[in-house]
Amino acid sequence: MHIGEVLWNPIKPGLPEPTSAILDDSMLTAVVNATEAFVAILDSQREIVFANETLLETFDHDLVAALGQRFGALAGCRNADEAPDGCGTTPGCMECGANQAIRAAQESLRVQEECRILRRDGEPIDLAVTATPLTIGGGTYTLLTAVDISDRKRRESLERIFFHDIMNTASGVHGLSAMVRSVPVEERDGLLDMIEQASGQLIDEISAQRELLAAETTELETHPQRVHSLQLLHTVVGLYSSHDVAHGKRLVVDAKSDDVEFVADPVLLARVLGNLTKNALEASRTGDTVTLASTTRGSSVEFTIHNPAFIPSSAQRQIFQRSFTTKGRGRGLGTYSSRFITQRYLHGDLQFESSPDDGTTFRAAYPIAP
Repeated sequence: MHIGEVLWNPIKPGLPEPTSAILDDSMLTAVVNATEAFVAILDSQREIVFANETLLETFDHDLVAALGQRFGALAGCRNADEAPDGCGTTPGCMECGANQAIRAAQESLRVQEECRILRRDGEPIDLAVTATPLTIGGGTYTLLTAVDISDRKRRESLERIFFHDIMNTASGVHGLSAMVRSVPVEERDGLLDMIEQASGQLIDEISAQRELLAAETTELETHPQRVHSLQLLHTVVGLYSSHDVAHGKRLVVDAKSDDVEFVADPVLLARVLGNLTKNALEASRTGDTVTLASTTRGSSVEFTIHNPAFIPSSAQRQIFQRSFTTKGRGRGLGTYSSRFITQRYLHGDLQFESSPDDGTTFRAAYPIAP
């Protein structure tokens, strides 16, 4: 049943009393349905007794189906399935801004919080949430409004990471340039080579940022062509063997790799494998070996990037989130962008496995035939 059928039906048998009271107030329902914000009214058990059209349509529910659900469950939060009592009762819920705001409103406080809902479909959503105490027919409820701020958070994240990385590289170029004047002539060629490499990295980082922005706004154009898996792997190894993150480590292509010919955008694919390789090198210790390989898996080619480091369990569930990182504030687009581009533009899939005994392996699979 669509919400419109409920709103325009003057007889609403079986609906909870507060829901009927809200639907009877035509001005109230008209106002909340006119807003682009998510609006829900919750009872003392934090269960929905009313939801506006924006909320219902966004998460593909009708009002009758939404009644009795908690906000996180309706929004598809994956944590909602992890405890017998559902949304708001798992360990992860204790840090949820929406849960904190709702509980504060039940103590007669009006509270604003931000939260990120990790949805079952893998797409997170960032919300600015306001919870306000509300009285309906003598009963106490919570008015919850939420605004999707995912675009703003994405932009802030991309800008922070971009400027962090580009300033580091630009500072390196500047420092090397200043050194050229103070070293003997016979030593300048080495410095000039380093400047060339650093400036190339600067250009590469700008290009990567532009690609990701285009990818997230669906403006990225792909240029599929014939690709040979071994040639691609050797190209990635050549690019990163001399990178700073590879110092004291080995980067190799597995000699048992299959040489698979398939169709894909080689630039985007190299970006994905390069990101994963760089992350593997950063996670490795001096003396460790990072191994790249390609294998035929039915109708797909599978690329693997292995390093001996273990990703802690607490980090594994967040590894593909935008801006999640173990490398400090201002970093962390590699795994997110790799999976995003793989799934959205290369029609593949990216997964990983990690254990203390076997280390970490990322597996990127792509169709051999377009």
